[in-house]
Amino acid sequence: MSELALKYCDQWANKWSISDQDQELSNKLIDVFSRYLSNLEAQNVSKTTFRRHKSACLALGGYIVGEVYGYETDGPFDDLDGKTIILKYIDSEGDPLIHSHEPTWQSELDAMCKKLYKLINAEAI
Repeated sequence: MSELALKYCDQWANKWSISDQDQELSNKLIDVFSRYLSNLEAQNVSKTTFRRHKSACLALGGYIVGEVYGYETDGPFDDLDGKTIILKYIDSEGDPLIHSHEPTWQSELDAMCKKLYKLINAEAI
């Protein structure tokens, strides 16, 4: 994994986590997101594109941790890996609706989710 991807992802667990369970889930998500961002970096995307995808990963991870442990809508995913957990929240169309009041942010999130979905299913990350 690239140092740049790890630099950002290392900070995320503290933003998302409140308990030890949150921390475990956060670490699973960070593993996937850091590989995703490393993949983007290897593609030499622009700094702006990288920053957009990084911000979308941060938003998606926070959303997933909040859904799993904040509202307990889906229950704990102790036995699942990060990819499987993320695939419960994204698909080829994008999703989830996090920024309904900000269409531009939601559009960026959807773009990242589509790309992440494609890479996970292609076993590229």
